[in-house]
Amino acid sequence: MSSPERSRIPLAARWFPLRRRITLTVYLTVLLALAVGLAATAMTQVTRAHFDDLMALEDAFAAVRSYRTGVDSMQFDAHRFVASNHASGADQVTRTYAALRQSLSDCLERRCAGTGSGERLALLLEHLDGFNDAFSEAVEQRLALVDAIDTQFASALSRVRNLLPDTGELAPDAPGAEAFYAIRQHVQSIENATGALLYTADVLPYGDLMAEFDGARSALAQLHDTAPMHFRAELEAALAALEDVQAKLLQRSRAYLFLVNVVMAADAHEMQVLADRLEQQIAQSIDQARDRIEHTLERYSVALILLLLCGSLIVLVTGRIMAHGVTEQIRALTRTFTELTAGSEAPITFRSPHNDEIGELTRAAIRFRDANAEIHDLLRRYQALNESLESKIAERTRALENSNRELERLANTDRLTGVYNRRALSDALDHELARCRRYDRPCSMLFLDVDHFKRINDRYGHEVGDRILVAIAREVSKVLRVNDMFGRWGGEEFLVLNPETGGEGMEYFAERIRRHVAAIDFAPVGHVTLSIGIAQFSCGDTVSTLVERADKALYRAKAEGRNRCVLAPAPAAAPASRKMAEPKNG
Repeated sequence: MSSPERSRIPLAARWFPLRRRITLTVYLTVLLALAVGLAATAMTQVTRAHFDDLMALEDAFAAVRSYRTGVDSMQFDAHRFVASNHASGADQVTRTYAALRQSLSDCLERRCAGTGSGERLALLLEHLDGFNDAFSEAVEQRLALVDAIDTQFASALSRVRNLLPDTGELAPDAPGAEAFYAIRQHVQSIENATGALLYTADVLPYGDLMAEFDGARSALAQLHDTAPMHFRAELEAALAALEDVQAKLLQRSRAYLFLVNVVMAADAHEMQVLADRLEQQIAQSIDQARDRIEHTLERYSVALILLLLCGSLIVLVTGRIMAHGVTEQIRALTRTFTELTAGSEAPITFRSPHNDEIGELTRAAIRFRDANAEIHDLLRRYQALNESLESKIAERTRALENSNRELERLANTDRLTGVYNRRALSDALDHELARCRRYDRPCSMLFLDVDHFKRINDRYGHEVGDRILVAIAREVSKVLRVNDMFGRWGGEEFLVLNPETGGEGMEYFAERIRRHVAAIDFAPVGHVTLSIGIAQFSCGDTVSTLVERADKALYRAKAEGRNRCVLAPAPAAAPASRKMAEPKNG
């Protein structure tokens, strides 16, 4: 090829054949799309992980707030028990302690408050146990104090009173009447103060009881000339015995009130301080998590924009270069064939350095320059090439659509069990309740919870627990009907949505599910049972109220012994609609 001819050939045409030029342009476009898709996917995954961490920290923050409220409640109930001897106060302290300890243990196990919080959570558990132990010991001390007052003190007091004559039978001017009256007053003051020991948090005023005993002895001394010596000796011995019992009661009261005023107060104070610090730490972690999300979004957004700009520029420049090489050769071929069509017999000066389609056309022009039929044949071949390219683009488009459909399926499926996830269930509940309200149709739902699932995790490990959840989801799916929607609500909780089904039908259906699962031996755990809460849709229900009623029914099933189905009562305003809905189900 001469230099003038070579200079007329575009640079891209000299380097690449036609097919490679077109393929290179298509590959660059596809690579850009893949890079953008991968970057967007990575940004979504990282952002989702940061959001999950943020939600966990916010849940931990709310749990710490609830813990502080629970500690205040325990203190209040403990002092209510001390001040008024209400057994309900002690019971409430025990219930609150059990709930707080369970919540803290779960949080410590899940590391819900983030890194660095385990030590404080362990200290909170330690002080919570210390508070409960001190309160339990204080309750025992109080019971012992009551027993001592009712037995030892009452006996000693009765001995003193039996020795004293009834002041109502003594004449005011009788010998020793004034002394006996004074002794009785001092004894009454001692009895009143002793009875008040159970309803006070301070024993300092009872130091004045020494004055009462001294006063009683002074009055007894006034009987020196009016009462027999053996009587005075016996009465003095009874007063001494009463004083000794009183001293022991005061000592026991000091130990009892030390637990209430010092030990319990110190543990409560430490729990409040630790909870406050933990709350501050979690708040700081939440701020840091939000900053990380913002920085991540900013970085990924900038990187994605730069990737789009750079990739688009590369594709645009490469496409223009490749297109220029193609169009220049096509123009040259057009001029050549125009000349041939006009009947030109001049030699064909156009050349192609490659054995590609352009080269084929060139050789065809040389061989068939006098035949219009060959020109049409070359055009058909070129059209076939374009159709092949369009077919490849269409095939890649279909593959991308299939990928999008798979992503949508994964977004609505629980990763562990393969059933619907909470997002899909929430969307289905919104849609189904709207349909029920619009057409006045019945609808029910089941709230399923695996009984003693924490024991399974603790004994066999979380991997076995996950396998049990997958097996239960599979077994429940076998019992479901065609229109039922079944999914995992969270943890070991599942939800079944049953369109066109009333409450009575759901009780039978829920019992089928419970019996089916209870009859299966899940290796290596053995038999596993379900507690099921049932709620029927009422015209005033929303998604949250329906789920709440089902959850309360589930709680009742748990409280009544587990492995049972409980139907939630209809709301007060909706008994009529339930009567209309249930006959439709038959």
